[in-house]
Amino acid sequence: MTPAIIRIQGLGFGYRSQGSGVTVLANLDLDIFKGSVHAIVGPNGCGKSTLLRVIAGLEKPAVGSVEFLGVRDHENRTALVFQNPRLLPWWNVERNIAIGSEFSDKPPDLYRKVRDFNTKRVGLDAVKDRAPQELSLGQQTIAGLGRGLAHDAEILLLDEPFAHLDALTRRRFYEEFETRWQVDPRTVVLVTHDVDEAVTLADRVSVMGRGPGPLIDTIEVDADRPRVGISPAHPGIRSATNWVWEALERSDR
Repeated sequence: MTPAIIRIQGLGFGYRSQGSGVTVLANLDLDIFKGSVHAIVGPNGCGKSTLLRVIAGLEKPAVGSVEFLGVRDHENRTALVFQNPRLLPWWNVERNIAIGSEFSDKPPDLYRKVRDFNTKRVGLDAVKDRAPQELSLGQQTIAGLGRGLAHDAEILLLDEPFAHLDALTRRRFYEEFETRWQVDPRTVVLVTHDVDEAVTLADRVSVMGRGPGPLIDTIEVDADRPRVGISPAHPGIRSATNWVWEALERSDR
């Protein structure tokens, strides 16, 4: 059996707001398996993005723990791709994409190879010298994705990464995502509101309730990889989609 790389136990987290506490996550237990794609869906405000921030170490749990297991195979533990690109406006596109490598100990020649390779692979080579504000929101989103992919991280955390892309570009990135994952099967945790996207891309889909509280359910997606061009009518895809929707219905009661 594939070992867990992230073990979340009894996780709780809250914010202070106007002098009182607001609990966002409570009693959350979850294992993320090494080399898998794990999607998380749930209603607005249920704490999906907060969970990614806790895993990334940007927020500290109030109670419980997030434990990383096994031997690290990559330079960095996590890379977080935000829903909003958050590009540095004073740097051009290719430098934004390679920011992780720029602040590492990579030799200049290797840094340039990482920068050029990842700028081309996300299709932004033609605009690599432009400032972020000269790009469309979709192009900025693609640059943010390229930055996450270029970061040599063990675990890739994606927060609604395709939300600002048009349908055709999104489909291309699904294919690119699958192809890259086949070559380098890093662990991916994907937060999305799109059930079809979650089931198509993930090995497992966890459903969070309106909460705060434990997960409603985690559904296995019984469909072999690669999934490029897989039909929604595939029995494993169709079954998992139905189970996710059923769990979402329960989460809203």
